Amino acid sequence: MPAGPRVEERRMDGPGGGKHLFIPPMCPMGARLVAAIFRSRGYRARMLEENDETLALGLKHTGGGECVPCPCTTGSLLHAIRSENLDPNQVVFFMPTASGPCRFGQYARLDEIILQRLGWPGVQIFSPSAENAYAGMALSTRKRLFRAVMLADIVRKLSMKVRPYEREAGATDAVIEAGLRRLEETFETGRDRDREILAGLVDEVARIPARDERRPLVGVVGEIFVRSDPFINMDLCRRIEELGGEAWLAPLGEWILYTAENTRRVAAETRAGALTRVRQWLETHWFLAGERAYYDIADPVLHDRREPHLPEIMEEGMRYLPWQFEGEAILTLGRAALFRKRDSVQAVVNASPMFCMPGTVTTSIFPRMERELGMPVICNFYDGSGDPNQSLVPTMHYLCEAMRAGAGA
Repeated sequence: MPAGPRVEERRMDGPGGGKHLFIPPMCPMGARLVAAIFRSRGYRARMLEENDETLALGLKHTGGGECVPCPCTTGSLLHAIRSENLDPNQVVFFMPTASGPCRFGQYARLDEIILQRLGWPGVQIFSPSAENAYAGMALSTRKRLFRAVMLADIVRKLSMKVRPYEREAGATDAVIEAGLRRLEETFETGRDRDREILAGLVDEVARIPARDERRPLVGVVGEIFVRSDPFINMDLCRRIEELGGEAWLAPLGEWILYTAENTRRVAAETRAGALTRVRQWLETHWFLAGERAYYDIADPVLHDRREPHLPEIMEEGMRYLPWQFEGEAILTLGRAALFRKRDSVQAVVNASPMFCMPGTVTTSIFPRMERELGMPVICNFYDGSGDPNQSLVPTMHYLCEAMRAGAGA
């Protein structure tokens, strides 16, 4: 039997040699920028295509009980290799892992088995781990990737802050797309003029003509893949907009900061060496400084859309779960509470894959939070079928009617 595909933490810091590198389409804006960074290193990197056909292919090759990001990503990879008739030995799949009560940490291993059965043992799976805050990559690479994630979060937030109020339909999307292409170009060429480009994009977005209108603000939390992937969550955030609201999606960068914070807490609890703790503090400080710098640039539009500090989110979440219960459950609960206490949202949507363990845990706890905070929480589970977002209709109708009544009083 041939050896299976190589699941590794490293190998991404040297020249790509023209290999095809595929990025899962979890967060389309972020995946595009990450792909651009890897293209600058000599990879033919791009975001995987995602549609009903690729999902069906993934479901065919998985066992049926996995949460939907698994067949989603697997099917997209298999479809790309087959449809483009690629040499498996020239293919790299970027599939990071996570810790905690979540099967996401096993995706790379399952993909290894599937690729071996298909006779494609040469596919290389690059799988940095959340358990060491993705330290399997060189710090320089991690820094550039984190910048890409942060920029994607802010660009997406710009679009969601302005689009619901635009006078001309499509105006915001056009400006955002042009700005995103400029960011892709600067990362691919290695010039990294990202702050300059972001400043120009913020200025353009601020000048989009807007209606004078009030809408209920809805926070979106949950499992990181599903809440960030418009294909599998059926355009959840745009659906909120269609129903008269404005969505505020918890950022992808939250997870990066969480892994760094969790690594720091583990080191303190296990009494790791002083040098290790200092290095972790310096890295976390760099991440936070970068986040502040980008938000300072975006302040003309996003002054009221900044994120709370990660330790604050965890402290809120620890009212319901211990921090040692690793994974996004503590982030989902903590950010939902702060959405209400700090950001005065009118409702929260908790988006999770079907069979998601952290999603099941948080869904069982949210009724208590609803009572404590006087805020509706809609818990939706997604598996690629039906229309889970239909559950938003009654709550959004109530919130919009209540806002109109308040405005007319």
